[in-house]
Amino acid sequence: MGSAEGMLAEARKSLGMSGRPNTITRDYAKRHGDEFLRAAWCDMAVTYWARRSGNAGAVLLGGDRAYTVWHAQDFQKADRWFTGTTANVNKARPGDIVFFDWGNTNSVGAIDHVGVVEKALGGGRVQTIEGNTSDQCLRRVRSSTAIAGYGRPDYQEDDMPLSNEDLQKIRDIVWNSDTAPAPSGSAADNPTWRHVNIVRDTYSSVQQVKAAVAALAAQSPAGDQRALAQGVLTGLPPEAIVEAVATLPPENAQKVLDGLRSRLGG
Repeated sequence: MGSAEGMLAEARKSLGMSGRPNTITRDYAKRHGDEFLRAAWCDMAVTYWARRSGNAGAVLLGGDRAYTVWHAQDFQKADRWFTGTTANVNKARPGDIVFFDWGNTNSVGAIDHVGVVEKALGGGRVQTIEGNTSDQCLRRVRSSTAIAGYGRPDYQEDDMPLSNEDLQKIRDIVWNSDTAPAPSGSAADNPTWRHVNIVRDTYSSVQQVKAAVAALAAQSPAGDQRALAQGVLTGLPPEAIVEAVATLPPENAQKVLDGLRSRLGG
């Protein structure tokens, strides 16, 4: 199965490629004819990255693409298309396929170029990786003015990197902000809930470990909390922890270890 991170990893391998024919155009020409050896290769690059990263099904909804308009229309037909408004561009995610119109319209029929979103920068801007930009593969920063829209591939949700907006939602919910909206839907159909639960569980476990270490150190005024924490987390035997606190009997140290292992599922 592919993922957004796999798509981006493959795109990064092509950074610095230049001229034509090149590895990408040769790969496409093997399947579709020698006329593509020296053709514009921005969408051939997206096709190449998708196929090599196991994302052909998610990114190439209509099969291999070298013509950007048809590729954008594939996303429209699948109801996975977002018009290039500033508000939409701010919600772009890593791995989204972003289409450009140098005439600064949001018309799909006027699309000139395509790349893959590496990250959203805010202010209606995204950082991209693009093939055939000045006949090279380069990172670019693009604004919503030139973005006609973007398609969202159906990547595997658990592997998809979170957007900055999603990360902020998680932070707000975990820290119980009064203004934070709860994610819509349920844990079964909304990946944000799953990420929230993971963060909450991890935070809870860390707090339990900190509390246990602090309680252990409190029984010995000379106790070194850093050494105790290291001992607990690396699974030192009870005798070693007793040595660190001096005053704690082995059976109590064993109880502390057993309790921590139980709470952390170890």
